[in-house]
Formats: sequence, C-alpha cells, structure tokens
Amino acid sequence: MIDFTTFLTEEASEKKLLHLEHVEDHVINSGFDGFAHAYHSLQDVHDKLHGKGNKVKVTTKYDGSPAVIFGHDPKTGKFFVASKSAFNATPKINYTPEDIERNHGHAPGLVSKLKLALEHLPKIAPKKGVYQGDIMHAGLKSKANPNGDVEKESGKLNFQANPSGIRYSTPASSSEGKHIAKAKIGIAVHTKYNGKNLADMEAEYAPDLSEFTHHPDVHSIDTQDEFQNAHMSPEQHELYQKHIKAAADAFKATPKKAYKVFTGKKIGAHADGTTKFEHEHHAELIKTYINKTVREGTTPTVSGYKSHLKDTHNKRIAGVKTAKAIGAKTEQMHADLNHVENNSEHFNSILTMHHHLQQAKNQLVQSLSAKPKYQTAMKDKATGTYNPTKPEGYVVVRNNRPSKLVDRDEFSRNNLNGIRT
Repeated sequence: MIDFTTFLTEEASEKKLLHLEHVEDHVINSGFDGFAHAYHSLQDVHDKLHGKGNKVKVTTKYDGSPAVIFGHDPKTGKFFVASKSAFNATPKINYTPEDIERNHGHAPGLVSKLKLALEHLPKIAPKKGVYQGDIMHAGLKSKANPNGDVEKESGKLNFQANPSGIRYSTPASSSEGKHIAKAKIGIAVHTKYNGKNLADMEAEYAPDLSEFTHHPDVHSIDTQDEFQNAHMSPEQHELYQKHIKAAADAFKATPKKAYKVFTGKKIGAHADGTTKFEHEHHAELIKTYINKTVREGTTPTVSGYKSHLKDTHNKRIAGVKTAKAIGAKTEQMHADLNHVENNSEHFNSILTMHHHLQQAKNQLVQSLSAKPKYQTAMKDKATGTYNPTKPEGYVVVRNNRPSKLVDRDEFSRNNLNGIRT
C-alpha cells in the first residue's frame, strides 16, 4: 500500500501530451503518477476558488474553428499564419495571400479565415513570438461583409464557429457587443510556442499575453478565467470534498503494481505471424469504453468493460477470414478476458479513482460556470431550437501540463451522441 504522505509530495512525470486529456483520464494514461497529476490539478483549482494563491492557471475552453498558428517566424522575422500543419514534417507556412491559396485552395472556408488572420492579426500580435488560437468569428454579417458570421437577433450578437457546436451570445449594447460589432475577426489565443525554429518549438500553455495590443478590427477573447466570477456553493464544496476524499482513499488502498494491468506485454507470435501479447494494452480500450458509458449515461464497471472488450474482439474476429487469423484473434480474446478477470480488483480500483476524480471535477466545473462571460447554447437537431448549456469547459495548466475540465455528463455526451460534430 502506498503511503499517502509520499504521494502528496510526488511530482507526476507523464510524457508530453499529444492532445488535451480529461483530467480524470490521467490515472488511466499514466497510473500512479497520472493520479498524482490529476489530484493536484483539481486541488489547486479548488484552493484557488477559495482564495488561496498558487501557480495553477485556468483558461476557458472556447469552441472555435479553425485553430490558427500565427506570429513572427523566429528565423526570418516575417509574420505568418498557418493551420496546425505549421508543425508538419513538411510545414505549410503562409506569409502572403498567395501562399494561402497555394497551400489550402482545396478548402475555401479555411482560405477565407486564414486570409482574415493574415490581414488583421499583425495589428495586435507582439513583434516577436509564435502563438496559437481558435478563430471565433469573421465579423458582423452585413452587405459590406457578406462572409461575416456574427448575427444580430433580439438585441443580442450571436456567433458560432462550429456549425453544430456552441453558440455564444452577448447583448449588442454591452462593451463586448460593441467591440464585436466593429471587429473583422474574433480570436481566442491560448498557447505560445518557444524555440529558435518552428520545427523544434515547444508549447507554453496559458501564457502571459500582456504584450498583445488592442485594435478595433480584432475581437481578442481573453481565455484566462476570472476567478472572481466563479462561485462554489456549500453544497458543491461538500460534494467535491466527498469525491476527492473517496478518490484519495481508493488510491491509498491500491498497490503501485496494480497500474501495470493496463500495459500490454509481448510474449511471442501467433500461428499467423502476428504479435502475441500476454494481454491487451487496455488504456485506450478503457477510455473508449468510458466514452460509451458517457453516451449511455451509465457508470463504468469491470463487468461492463469485459462485455465491451469481448464485443471489440468479436468484431476483430469477424474482420478476418483465414482459420489461422481467426484462431489467433480468438486466443488473444480469451487471454485478455482472463487477464481482466484475474485482475478485476485492480481494474475496479482504477475505475473507482477515475469515477471520483470525475465527480470532484464536475463540482469545479459547476463553480467556474457560475457567471460565464457569454451566454452559451447548443442547437437541438430535432427541434432546431437552441438550448442553454454551460461553456464547453476549462483547461487547468499545472507545471505547463494542461488537462481538460469538461462536464462529460453534459457536453461530452452531446458531442459523442452527435449533437455537435
């Protein structure tokens, strides 16, 4: 059993994340150290909500599109814009409108947004540095700006970067609304890249953006969450403490070796020549299963995972034709199911930690969403009406390692069930 005082001083050591992960998923991705990072991230946000100073940063996660990399090339000093392909092995960097047409002419919508970014973002960007943000809108729709996507309705300005995603609204008469009405482009900047050349740059999440300037043509949305607008009720605080304690108790009762049950181990080859594993690498399958329970509104269990695992293997078996391949995949299915059964206590412990971390996180999301900057809504495909929702979520950055804080029971379920794409 792990001594909890040791855990409290332990610093997580996950590898660099390739994309944002739900905070509770760290225990699946990186076991012991992943739980440490998740726990400390949640506790830091909780403490900050209660006025205790720490270095954790929290940003609002905006539902924008496309993502744009922009700034001054560290080698040439020339201003550029790019999609995420800026960091490809063969990058597509755009210094001129002609570059954009050549690199992205197959996607007219992207071309239009990148041209807006190239024209207007130099008006606010620092003279040095490379940044990433999400484009939120292309200005107020009018005869002079037919490609604009901000619409005025019932005294409000509405914008929606993703056609089936979140719609943001604010009173047209507000200072925010007046800024939006004048702007040619809206952007939410959330990341800075540091390095001497584009290929080797490393991300800095929730950076200091004080060197950005203001310009009426650019509606720059500050993603740094304002904690003074957040409010944690006594009931939310009580539920948070209940679940974070339950997560910690499950952690204390779990031996460190338990986390190895997710990691596949090669033990040879099947008769058909494919690699034979002692058991499946379960982390990604567990997360797929958890997404399934989110869609269904159920709680993850070991027995539920075994059923999901069996269904997954049966689909793999149905996808091959030769007797050797069928035999190899059937053998692997039995090995994987036996592995879960023989280690059901360890699987249950990790799922228990995951559940309580998620429930504790939900209380923080509720608190952070108490007074959002914009009114947010999502379109019901069946009725065509917009139903109020919380913001997409938040990103907590601890030691420059970001994690998503998203209410999966609401936003992720809508996402996974196709209410947004």
